Amino acid sequence: MVIEIQFIIVFTIVLTIIIVFIFLLYRAFINKILQEKNIQHELALNHQKEIALQASLVQENERKRIAEVLHDDVGNKLNILSLWINNEDTWNDERSKGIIVQQIPELIETTRNISHSLYPVNLEKFGLILTIEALIANVDKSLSIVLLMQHQYQPRDISFELQIYRIIQEFLSNVIKHAKASNMLIHIRDTKGSLCIILSDDGVGFDHSQLQEGMGLENIDSRIKSIDGRCKWKSKKGKGVRLIIAQPTL
Repeated sequence: MVIEIQFIIVFTIVLTIIIVFIFLLYRAFINKILQEKNIQHELALNHQKEIALQASLVQENERKRIAEVLHDDVGNKLNILSLWINNEDTWNDERSKGIIVQQIPELIETTRNISHSLYPVNLEKFGLILTIEALIANVDKSLSIVLLMQHQYQPRDISFELQIYRIIQEFLSNVIKHAKASNMLIHIRDTKGSLCIILSDDGVGFDHSQLQEGMGLENIDSRIKSIDGRCKWKSKKGKGVRLIIAQPTL
């Protein structure tokens, strides 16, 4: 009888230890899951903050660029026109009238370009591909641009397409300003797995130290990050520039 009682006591103690051990393991497991969730939540918040910061920087850069255009181009032309119009001799001179007549359409075109840079209205009306084709059509013929489509492009959210359009627009602007290129390629490949865009030119290229210094490249990188895309720059002096963008299809 005494042995049975001792066995029951020992069994009870062992069982209690096992239960406590299992409880402690379970609590540690739950705490680990909660910690991982907190880490994931914090990473997600940091990612959102980074995207918001990059978007804000892009907006500020665009505002600065538009302000410069308004001041240097539109503002100066309006000042010159004001001087001509307020000069009594202007109306008695055919050459002066001709200059005014010439300046007004240029001002209208500049204003239209600024409006388009603020928001490409055609993007909503006609879609991304036709808007890119319209952008290409307005480029000086000294730069030959080829738009190559691989697979049919599937329309996406307007905010996403706006970022893609801005990336192409910024790359094109860099080519015109800095590349001294004769040819540019826009290659869009839309598959079930991902959207891949390759932008390239045959210009002078740049070294990797310049890659960190601007020329609109920071804006492009920020926009790519804002759509959760990945990119790779390839360039050598005298060998042109290639930008490869990959964005997983959800």
